[in-house]
Amino acid sequence: MMFTNFKESGAVIYAPMAGISDSPARRIARRFGADVTVSELVSSEGVIRNGKKTIELARFSEDERPFGIQIFGANPESMASAAQILAALNPDFIDINFGCPVRKVVGKNGGASILRDLRLMERIIAAVVRAVNLPITVKIRSGWQEDKPIYIEAGRVAQDSGASAVALHPRFRTQGFGGRAEWSHIAELKQTLEIAVIGNGDIFCPEDAKKMFDLTGCDAVMIGRASIGNPWIFQNTRAFLNTGAYPSGPAPRQRIELALEHFELSIQHYGLPRAVYRMRSVFCRYIKGLPGAGEIRSKIIRLESPSEIKDLLQRYVGDPERQPEACGVEIAADISR
Repeated sequence: MMFTNFKESGAVIYAPMAGISDSPARRIARRFGADVTVSELVSSEGVIRNGKKTIELARFSEDERPFGIQIFGANPESMASAAQILAALNPDFIDINFGCPVRKVVGKNGGASILRDLRLMERIIAAVVRAVNLPITVKIRSGWQEDKPIYIEAGRVAQDSGASAVALHPRFRTQGFGGRAEWSHIAELKQTLEIAVIGNGDIFCPEDAKKMFDLTGCDAVMIGRASIGNPWIFQNTRAFLNTGAYPSGPAPRQRIELALEHFELSIQHYGLPRAVYRMRSVFCRYIKGLPGAGEIRSKIIRLESPSEIKDLLQRYVGDPERQPEACGVEIAADISR
C-alpha cells in the first residue's frame, strides 16, 4: 500500500474525529485492521504557541503508523510554521482540514469555513507543501451550503497546489452529519482529479465500504463514527473486500474485554480522572445493543472510580444470562446478494 499518496491503495483509513481518535483509539484501530490512522484535529495556532494540550494531540506511537497529523487554521504562514513543527515528530503525512463543520472551528475561520474562499485554500495548501518534505493531503466537504457545491473546484485547487490526495465527505457544512452523504460527488471528483481521492461518509458496515469503492472508483475509504466501540469493522471490511465474507461477532465478552483494554490504555495515556471522563461515551458505544446495555450505561456515566467501572463490566461478562453467542454484526455475508 502506497500510503504516501494513497493512489490505488485500496486503504481502509481510521478517520480523524475530534475527541475520539486519540492515541489509544488509534492503536486499537490499527491492531484491528485499519491501514492508516490520522490524529484528532490540531490547531495550527495552538502548535505555534507551543500549547501543551495541542501538541499532545499530535503525539503518536510507532504502532499507529502509517500515521498522519491533521491540522486546521486560516493563516497560511501559521499553518506552514505549524506543519514544520509537527514534521519534527516524523509523521508519515500531514492532512489539512477544510471540512470540519463544528461552530468552534468554523467560528475561527477554520475547517469548512475555508470552502467559502478557495483563494485562501490555495495559499494555505501551497504554503504547507513548501514548508515540509512530507506528503500533504486535504479533507473537504461538498461545500458550505447545498446550493453552492464547490467540491470539484476545491479538489482542483488542492491538486494544483501540490496535495497528494483529497478526502471528500460529501455533505455540506450546513448539514453537519445529518441527511445522506452524496457518494456521487466522490465519483465525480475521482473522474476529475489525477491525484488520489478518498471517500468518506456513511460507511456503517463492510458492505458499505465495498459499495463506495464500486460506485465511486475512489482510491481509499475512511471509516469514522461506525468504528467507535467497534474496531472490528476494520478487519471485517478488509475480509469482505478480499473474500466477500466476514465472521460473525464480536461476542459480548469480546466487546467488554476490549473496552477494558481501551480503558487501561487511556489511563496510561491521560492518567486519572481524565481517562474516566474521556472513556464514558466510548464505553457506551462498546456496549451498544447488548442485553442490559441501558442499565449499564446509566450506571457507568456516574462512576468515577476505575475499580468500580471495571467491576461493573466484569460482573456483566460473568453473567451467563447476558451472554448470547454474538452481537451486532451479521454472519458472513455474500457479495452476490
